[in-house]
Amino acid sequence: MIEALHRAHEANIKISATVILGIGGLEYDFEHIRDTAELINAAPITYLSTLQLGLEEESKERFLKHFDTFTPLNDLQILQEQRHLLSLINPPQKIIFRSNHASNALHLSGTLPKDSEKLITQIDDAMRVGESVMVPRWMRGF
Repeated sequence: MIEALHRAHEANIKISATVILGIGGLEYDFEHIRDTAELINAAPITYLSTLQLGLEEESKERFLKHFDTFTPLNDLQILQEQRHLLSLINPPQKIIFRSNHASNALHLSGTLPKDSEKLITQIDDAMRVGESVMVPRWMRGF
């Protein structure tokens, strides 16, 4: 994947990537973020966005039967995962970062790595205050 991204970059194609927060569940949270950051740090990504895994009731059972165990992350765990991701990203070039998908509990934007600390502070503040500063679940489409 990294080689393909470099080839696309060499062909003057801007790379836009999306990370699904929570896709590893509680069981693979650490590995998911570690490996995702490793890929981002090795690839010439121009745009990066995150969205939060949300399982609609009609698809939840079908999704879960593909796993031996899968424990979904709650909003605070998702924010911790996003914080961990941002702390590990040290890209080879600047990345325009957005976390403003309708699924996200907290909307963020900035340029990495320049705004990494600011974004981490915003996450820390939101985790400290709690749900009152997060987008209500009913507004997130799941």
